[in-house]
Amino acid sequence: MNPGTMGANALPTFQLEPPWVEDYTLLQVGAATQWGWKGDHSLLPTFRLITPFGKWAEAIFEGAPFEGWWASPETREEWKLTTRTEGIAKADIRFGFKVLLADGGADLPKLAFRGITKATTGKDVESRRFVDGPAYLLEVLLGQRMRSDHGVIIDLCTSVGYWIWQQQETGQNDAVHWAAALTVQPRERLTLAIEARGYIGWQRNDKPIVVALRAGWLFADFFELGATMNVGFVDAPRLEGRLDLRFRLPSLVPLLFKHDPLPPPGSN
Repeated sequence: MNPGTMGANALPTFQLEPPWVEDYTLLQVGAATQWGWKGDHSLLPTFRLITPFGKWAEAIFEGAPFEGWWASPETREEWKLTTRTEGIAKADIRFGFKVLLADGGADLPKLAFRGITKATTGKDVESRRFVDGPAYLLEVLLGQRMRSDHGVIIDLCTSVGYWIWQQQETGQNDAVHWAAALTVQPRERLTLAIEARGYIGWQRNDKPIVVALRAGWLFADFFELGATMNVGFVDAPRLEGRLDLRFRLPSLVPLLFKHDPLPPPGSN
């Protein structure tokens, strides 16, 4: 049960996020579709909810309710899929948190810890769609926000962590998860990003690498439309397209946790 022998959404890499905590609640809904190099297809609706608890912590709840999939003849033969070659499977739900560990000011990088747990909601393990078992991501995030003389905002972020998933009767596999990203905001409402991420396990078919290109346009102070193109290499070669609607809502707990927003670069 490794990414090279499972469906596109069974054991994905995790998108990198900055270590600092935003001052709004993020509600994101969208859709993702994947095309495998062998001709497989999958489609699923996605959601994400991030709630800040002041400056130092946030709660994460994300995933998808189901996945529609179709396996190519080549994949059917390789995976010995004799009963089902297409269908709808229950998908995975994940929940977690992020804690800001160190904030040395606007001119120094921020350090945070993120933990995410994959629940056992994903099913259809016989068709290799999802791993019917828990999984855990524990990682450290490091990032810095900078501003050029022309007002361009630049975020440099990286992460390294430990990714563990259960494999039923064969026990567990674990891997070093890594990511690095460059995000640029050349205009007030436009955001562009490039990211590389993946993980390195100790078994076979467990070393995927993903390169992502993202663009977002803030139509209003509370609404952003985002598009992402992910290209997978090595053990899970596939192409993925995503479209997301992101709503920036007020903090759900402003009375309990006062937020100190991220100061602009160069401020005292």
